Amino acid sequence: MKFADVMDNVSALSEAQLGRLNRAVIAEMKGRRNYDAALKRRTLSEGDRVSWTGRSGYTEGTIVRVKRKKAICKVDGAWTNWDVPLNMLTVL
Repeated sequence: MKFADVMDNVSALSEAQLGRLNRAVIAEMKGRRNYDAALKRRTLSEGDRVSWTGRSGYTEGTIVRVKRKKAICKVDGAWTNWDVPLNMLTVL
């Protein structure tokens, strides 16, 4: 089934069916995010130089610790460590 077909038929679904569809979509999204985080976790390690773009713009730093879905990064030229989601990190 194509995405356009699903979108055209959403209005015909009952409230219970919409709830089941919502739970299925959320479960699929969580599964994909977990998979992506696991791949990143295997490629990143302590001491790696990384970069990311966040609220304060482009930032570079060094990984201090890799956690389940985030990494603690020491920011270059600052006294702070940031807790950055793994999917935002790019190895330099």
